[in-house]
This record gives sequence, structure tokens and C-alpha cells, in this order.
Amino acid sequence: MQFRFRRRRSPGELPRLRGRGESAAIRVEFTDLHPDTSTYLGQSAYLQLSVFEMLSTLSAAMDDLVFSPGVAQAAAVALRKHTALTDEIRRREEDPATAMAQPKDAVQVFRSQTEGGSLEQRVLSVYVTAGLLDDLFLGLASSLPPDTSRRITAILAEDNRRDVLRQYLQAQIQADPGISSVLALWGRRLVGDTLLLAHTVVPDENGASDERVEPVFTELIAAHTRRMDALGLTA
Repeated sequence: MQFRFRRRRSPGELPRLRGRGESAAIRVEFTDLHPDTSTYLGQSAYLQLSVFEMLSTLSAAMDDLVFSPGVAQAAAVALRKHTALTDEIRRREEDPATAMAQPKDAVQVFRSQTEGGSLEQRVLSVYVTAGLLDDLFLGLASSLPPDTSRRITAILAEDNRRDVLRQYLQAQIQADPGISSVLALWGRRLVGDTLLLAHTVVPDENGASDERVEPVFTELIAAHTRRMDALGLTA
């Protein structure tokens, strides 16, 4: 399994979710999916490293000492999760650098596509993309072998301390309500691109087609909508 990008949808175009009754196919849940453990760990470890890098850059870019230290703390949590995941890779007598090399290029492309221009857009990028991918990898952890699943779930379930991103965005929107529409549009672009990446992560073994895994993505979108609602933005 590799990160491969499919056809890019236009900004704001989301993968279509069918309504109930549209298909008689048996649907699958997170627990029905069985990612290759080595591949999963490499992807998850590299994504946490990427989140650490993005949060560190944001903290350095902020002049506001009300928020910058909190963003730095969130970066520290991501680094701690990355370190714990690389320890899991070593537990399997595998090399973390080799495991993380596989998703590196695709994640770098994804980051360049979702970086954003203004500081507010960049903060929203991390808030949206990291939130969606956190939910995905935490969900997939439930279908790993039991012992590994317990350890990985404990690692990923730690409070990511990223509420500071929401608080920063709420403060900026309150100070300049005019940016709300721009951020809402940017958020829709972000979720579309992130779900394209997420679709490539979900294992396609055992007939887990896009149609059958729609409930998994319904859960991801519901959590994303709650995060956007907390900002007063339309998902």
C-alpha cells in the first residue's frame, strides 16, 4: 500500500457519499479494515513528524505570545507521538527511516498543495488536515493486531493540545469578521484534498472499495464538521 494521489477534484469538491438505500453492498467500518502494520506505522510516524514540523513553523511565525507558546507545546506532543511510533517500528526490528521513506514524497506534495498563503490559512490548514488524518489513523489502529492496536491507540489518543489553533482562529475572526468567508472556502478546499489522501491510505484488500468504506469517511467528515462549527465556519 502506498500514498498515491488520484485525480484532483476542483476546490471544494468532496468525495460523494451515498445516501442510505442507494446500494445493497455490505459496508465496512474501521474495525473491518486491516492495514499492513509496517506500512501503517511508517505512514503514521511520518505524518506525526510532518505535523511537528508544521506546528513548529507556525509557532515561529506568530508574534503573539498569547498563542505561540501553546502552538509550540502542540508541536512537542506531535514529536512525542512520532518518537513513540518510531519505537514501535524498532520493536518490529525494522528501520524507521526506511519505513517513513515510502510516504515521504506524497506527504510533501500534499503539504505543498495545502500550505495556504496567510498565517490564518496556514493555521487552518494544520487544524483541518491534521485533525482529519488523526481521526483516520486512530480509527485504523483499531484493526491492527490486538497488542499493537492497544499501544498505538494509547499513543495517538493522547491530547494533541491543538485547541490553541482553534482559539487563535477564533480570535482572528473576531478581530476581522471579513476573513470568515475566505477561511470557509479554504477549509472546503482542504477537506477535499485531505480526503483524497485518506482514500489512498485505507487498505483496498478484501474488496474494501470506495463505496463500501463510505461509513468510514462519513465519520471523518462528521468530526471535521464539528471542528469547523467550533470556528463558526461552514464545512
